Amino acid sequence: MPVSPVPPSGGPLPVRYSVETRWLHWLTAVMVLVQFAFGETWGFMPRGTVVRVGMIMTHTSVGVLLAATFLTRIVWAVTGGRAIRFPVRTPLDHVARMVHWLLYVMLGAEIVLGYMLRWSRGRPVVAFGVPINSPFADMGAGVQRVFGQCHHWLAWGLIVVAAFHAMAAIYHAVICHDGVLQRMMPPRRQAG
Repeated sequence: MPVSPVPPSGGPLPVRYSVETRWLHWLTAVMVLVQFAFGETWGFMPRGTVVRVGMIMTHTSVGVLLAATFLTRIVWAVTGGRAIRFPVRTPLDHVARMVHWLLYVMLGAEIVLGYMLRWSRGRPVVAFGVPINSPFADMGAGVQRVFGQCHHWLAWGLIVVAAFHAMAAIYHAVICHDGVLQRMMPPRRQAG
């Protein structure tokens, strides 16, 4: 039997987050997976090929969309758009809250590192053919390598933490049957 969360006021909480919150969540998840897949596979393509250049251009374009979505999520959360605040009662609730914060911090840092990777050599970030020029002078190849390594390894860390987050959601759905995963899923359609 699913357990419905109850807010401190005593009334029942809605079962799901708002449609906007769910869209922002899943859009972010899809873009992170696309970014990771492209970033980890274009190195197998010969330099200068149409496929590799296309993958890199798609990666930077989706990266700009991801940055915009990330900022939208922050504004949405801070301004009260994400109105449902599920209570933190148990140590696992605290762990879940810390993992959410960690995902936000890691994703924000990953986005900044992506921009700095391009901008550190004075090159623009090109999104859908529109350049976003670097505000910095060329910092040299060594600095660019540092940004590149940090961007690469943080991407792996983000994927690992996101996978842990997904496994926890599946655990709640399959083992606990407590409705936690249901919060981010669309409502089921009623037959007839």
